[in-house]
Order: sequence, then C-alpha cells, then structure tokens
Amino acid sequence: MTAHASLARILAADPGAIIEEGAKTHGVTARAVVEAIPAGMRRFAPGAAFVDAMTDIGSWGDVTLIVHTDDGIMEFGGPVPAGSVSRGYYNVPGTQGFHGHLRHERCAGLAFVERPFMGRLSASILFFNVDGGIMFKIFVGRDDKRELKADQLAAFRALADRLCAG
Repeated sequence: MTAHASLARILAADPGAIIEEGAKTHGVTARAVVEAIPAGMRRFAPGAAFVDAMTDIGSWGDVTLIVHTDDGIMEFGGPVPAGSVSRGYYNVPGTQGFHGHLRHERCAGLAFVERPFMGRLSASILFFNVDGGIMFKIFVGRDDKRELKADQLAAFRALADRLCAG
C-alpha cells in the first residue's frame, strides 16, 4: 500500500489526526497528509494567494495562529493585522499582538480545511512552504460557547470559494 493510500485510509477513519504527526510517522510532507484528508474537507489555493488571504484575514477579528515545530506548538490568539509587501517580506505591522515579517514568496500553497478536531468542527487555513511543510496555520475563532464564530466561518468559506476556484 502506498503512503498516500495508507494515509487516506487512516484519515478517513480519523480526519482530526494531527497533520505533523502523520507526516513524521509516514515519512511524507505535511502537504501530503493534507492531500490525503477526505476531499470534502479540504480545498487548495496557489501560493500566489498568500497576500490576498492575509489581507482578508486582517478583517476577521480574533483568530488563532499556530506555528507547530518539532520543538513546540506556539499559539497566538487575537487579530492578525493586514500587512503589506516590502523588501521581500509580507510585513505585519504593530508592536503588540501578532506582528513580524513573513517570507511570503516561500509560500507554495494554501489549504482551507474544515474537519472535526477533538470532537468539534475546526476551520483553518494552512500556509505551505516550498518544502511541503506548514509555515503556519490560522484557525477561525470560537465564541464563548466554543463554537466557531459564524461571521468568520462565512468569511473563511467566501475566501476559499474565491481563492480555490478553478
């Protein structure tokens, strides 16, 4: 059985599996794991959509941004301000909250993923680097009942419809 077929079987039974663990276990990239998630749960956009996606997300309000490495999982909760491109980086302005300089040209693709995770629906955008790893993930925020924020979920789906067309 190929790695993709094995992953597809595993993810059909447990679509909420941790992507990075699946990649490590099966010796494939994180992108390959996401490609094996049931088709109705994920859609892809090209890396050239990076700036458009980040600009749109800048209007969503509080989200969760996650960076998952072998050394830890870092989470930021709050708004991700829209930035601009200058000197080879997508620059996110600010001195507090999430800010910094992202190498947007290394983005090879985005995945819009809606799947169950830990017993609840999750909706996230995964930004893939040129090596097939995940640069970072942005998750639709949750309300005080821990449900996905309806306005953000609608914005997420509208952005996916626009960027994943074709």
